[in-house]
Amino acid sequence: MADFKAAFDFTMQHEDPTLSGKVTVDAGRRTQFGIAAKFHPDLPQEFFDGPAEDALAQAQQIEEHEYWQPMRLAEVENQTVVNKLFDMAVNMGVRQASIYAQRALNALPGVGARLVEDGAIGGQTLAAINAAQPIALYQMLCELSAEHYRHVAAVNPAQAVNLKGWLKRAEG
Repeated sequence: MADFKAAFDFTMQHEDPTLSGKVTVDAGRRTQFGIAAKFHPDLPQEFFDGPAEDALAQAQQIEEHEYWQPMRLAEVENQTVVNKLFDMAVNMGVRQASIYAQRALNALPGVGARLVEDGAIGGQTLAAINAAQPIALYQMLCELSAEHYRHVAAVNPAQAVNLKGWLKRAEG
């Protein structure tokens, strides 16, 4: 089954490849290691001002508890698919990433029963993920991610500055 640490490392390649602890400011307000203050308002000031190693350890705990576990990614068999789903969850939220997973599965031939795109990873969605051809599913997730980012930039022109980086992230 899937490995959290591998998925976390994959996501950090998009968030902070050198693990420097650089704090950025965007629509999510202050963000460090993929943890945005807007979505984690209870974070202590020390998360952003303290040692990067401490923030990284805290980010890892938050991402495992709030992204990895709700998506039940430990139950997914293909690590490459897991890496993509986890990265999507950290960047666009668990519900949106789950909807896109369900939408991708519904678009693939031979997946079986149509999944409800409810944003909750349950037994049927997990079974479909594990039954899907991993390369095709991964590619569909990349395409849906790119569409998502283009939509965000279109409806919020202030975010257009991020589009190039988002599209690179969407590619994998």
